[in-house]
Amino acid sequence: MTTATLDSGNLKLYDAKTEELVSPVSKVLCYGVVILSLLFMLSLSIAGLIIGFILLLAALLFLTTTKRISIDFENSVYREYTSTFGVKVGEWKKLFECKTITITSSGKMFSNNLAMGGAQTYSYSGNVNLNLKKDNYKKIVIANGSYSDIVKKARTVSGLLNGIEIMDYTQKPAVQIH
Repeated sequence: MTTATLDSGNLKLYDAKTEELVSPVSKVLCYGVVILSLLFMLSLSIAGLIIGFILLLAALLFLTTTKRISIDFENSVYREYTSTFGVKVGEWKKLFECKTITITSSGKMFSNNLAMGGAQTYSYSGNVNLNLKKDNYKKIVIANGSYSDIVKKARTVSGLLNGIEIMDYTQKPAVQIH
């Protein structure tokens, strides 16, 4: 099976990153750990090489771990999984009958507090989510990104799912998109 995006014409399997597990500030700290690990490795001592390698491996693990989703529209199955270093952990499930497609604001606020009483910092994600929704209790996030990209993807998914309705909840009141 080939992996495709919702922007291509012949869609067999859709795969997308839905969220990163590391906040933006923590990502900067991980890059600092990568530099620190390289400095340890440059010391050319056995202990420096071992400590540097362990720090480098840990930082790369945090930087490359993401939550993803794959949807096989032909076979009506999906898989939410965690991916790191190319290893995918998650199981395939039957795709429920979708009643509507919703566009929502992710509204994520990351709070980072450095150890030992450091200053607390905040960062905000202004991304928009694309959701497949069965009812008020069952939904899956299938994409996130800028508003214009999500609207294009929503129209494509609606076409793949027999023209189900698209509701935009980023606006008040909610608006149906055609």
